[in-house]
Amino acid sequence: MRTSIELDDDLVEEAMRYSSTRTKRELVDEALRTFVQVRAAEHRQSSYKERLASIRSRTGTLKLGKSVTAILREDRRRT
Repeated sequence: MRTSIELDDDLVEEAMRYSSTRTKRELVDEALRTFVQVRAAEHRQSSYKERLASIRSRTGTLKLGKSVTAILREDRRRT
């Protein structure tokens, strides 16, 4: 997709120092991919924490043969 955007020259220059990319286009592509990876990891982590809290609230009074962590691992394998 072709798009025209204005970029902060100082920010682009600094980003280019940390990147192995040679063009602004490659730099923006790398930045978008990194952004998506970070946000996806954050989403997975928050989803995990929500499931953990849900299981703990449902099983708080039960005596389980397995730990909550073991139950979550099994649940993760099913999804």
